[in-house]
Amino acid sequence: MRSKIVLNDALWVAGAGAIAGAGAAVLTSLGNPVDGGISIACFSRDMAGALGFHQVIEFSYLRPELFAIVFGAVLAATVKGAFQPSGGSSTMLRFFIGMICSFGVFAFIGCPMRVGLRLAGGDPAAFAGLAGLIAGSGIGTLFLAKGFTLGKTSAVSRMNGLVFHCILALLFVFLIMRPSFITLSRQRHAPLIASLAIGGLLGIAGQRTKLCFTGGFRNMFLIGDTTLLMGFVFLVLSAFFTNLALGQEHVGIHLIGSADMLWSFLALTVVGIASTLLGGCPFRQLILAAQGNTDSAITVMGITAGAAISYNYYLAFMADSLDRNGKVAVIGGLIILIVIGLFNRKKT
Repeated sequence: MRSKIVLNDALWVAGAGAIAGAGAAVLTSLGNPVDGGISIACFSRDMAGALGFHQVIEFSYLRPELFAIVFGAVLAATVKGAFQPSGGSSTMLRFFIGMICSFGVFAFIGCPMRVGLRLAGGDPAAFAGLAGLIAGSGIGTLFLAKGFTLGKTSAVSRMNGLVFHCILALLFVFLIMRPSFITLSRQRHAPLIASLAIGGLLGIAGQRTKLCFTGGFRNMFLIGDTTLLMGFVFLVLSAFFTNLALGQEHVGIHLIGSADMLWSFLALTVVGIASTLLGGCPFRQLILAAQGNTDSAITVMGITAGAAISYNYYLAFMADSLDRNGKVAVIGGLIILIVIGLFNRKKT
């Protein structure tokens, strides 16, 4: 298949990817996690911990970046008339696939966005993760080509579309007021104003460009279009050069997550398949939820639930190793996703 690219769209997507990469690197320099200044799945895990859904205090915080991304995106969508609440497409299946996606994310410690950030930081294990992400996207694309579908969405009430926003707004109030029933780690977070500013800008850019960190691989495999892939490429490039400028590059040194190449590959294969079947990576799901898509909102909740399960049942990479439970979850998730891909096809 001959490769093609829509130059004007590619420039806008590249710009959005550059904002994500540079913004994440800046937030890391200000206190956010290393090679994870912005990571939707990891931030969802932190939100779960803050609410008591898991007990790892280090990963417990109400991330203002999530709030800012959603409200930046909904602002951009409203201005352009793109806030159109919809849903009703395989809701429970989306939640379940979102959970499985989390199992892969936390076996590796990184969603597709963080794979790029770990790669930009110089983490050698990220190359195996990237290979797995590409392989998983390719497998997911094969299922799409064979007729896989989660069905069509339909219009829902405006109130339905706003429930997700109301939940995040309430959590933001909790962050400001800090009630006793919320657990907030005192480390690994940037100042509030910087988090809100960079998150809001990324939300606007993501909504306007349809930025997705797996969609580019899917489109390349499915129709030979590399336009959307520029988002991932420029995420890596901008984060790399920003890290260099800030003195936080660590080429060849592994700092977080698994250094095991095989399990890094397999874990991100799970993430790649899940993201492709869902129609987008966790970042894209968050943007779609901001636009009023209740199916994507449920997917984000599935990712959050999967994060809590991962840390409660030792599925995640912790204490410098991936426990047997985590390896079983990765292999089991891979098998389940293949079964879903094979048997959830449109009847002809």
